[in-house]
Amino acid sequence: MLLKSEINSDIGCVRANNEDMILFAGEYFRDNSAKQIVELSDSVRFAAVVADGMGGHKGGEIASEIALRLFDDFILDLADGLDESGINLSLKEWTEKTHNIILHRSYELPEQEGMGTTFCGLLFYGEMVFALNIGDSRLYRFRGGILKQLTTDHSIRQLTGDLSQGSNQIYNSLGAGESAFIDIKNISGQLLDDDLYLICSDGLSDMVADEEIEQILTENPSTRTLIAAAKNAGGKDNVSVILLKIIG
Repeated sequence: MLLKSEINSDIGCVRANNEDMILFAGEYFRDNSAKQIVELSDSVRFAAVVADGMGGHKGGEIASEIALRLFDDFILDLADGLDESGINLSLKEWTEKTHNIILHRSYELPEQEGMGTTFCGLLFYGEMVFALNIGDSRLYRFRGGILKQLTTDHSIRQLTGDLSQGSNQIYNSLGAGESAFIDIKNISGQLLDDDLYLICSDGLSDMVADEEIEQILTENPSTRTLIAAAKNAGGKDNVSVILLKIIG
């Protein structure tokens, strides 16, 4: 399988610093961009993840980086030959461990109390592919001109259906709150040639409606176009975007 990718993380128009970070094939992205073609073999371990940090003086930057560096280590340390239940168990254990590490880090640094991070993306392990989510960053699939969100936001608005709730009020993240959980969805066998997968922080999804994202992906699918749309709408938050196209 070949993946044609674009990666881009932008500070936006308002924030003083970029608390987002991207992990892509062992590389980290913040305030930079790249294009890559990745060939995936049956034995590959590969991740594409967006983490959107929050809280404290530069606490969000620290939380998102800790989470992604720990996840990169996790991928490298995964045992060979795991089945789906083994992957699920390992991911849940990683989530608990990472949550506690970030939580204890915030205890050590009072100015960063309450820091945390979302975590959303794709994990390729051998012939299996998993959609992962903690928080309200998003994974979408664009197929045949139709955009579909594959993750569920862990937001108060989504949970209660109360549209008066702020879209950034989340009840699940790494490092904030007493505990965290991870949504794991096995999407192995569901990836088709020409599928386009979009992973993004809420700096995109809060500023640009799904209908407009769908139109952009139809007419000019690029991370720069998506980020420009978010910034033209106000760019109130950092904006991080991964585009992955299945090209066979």
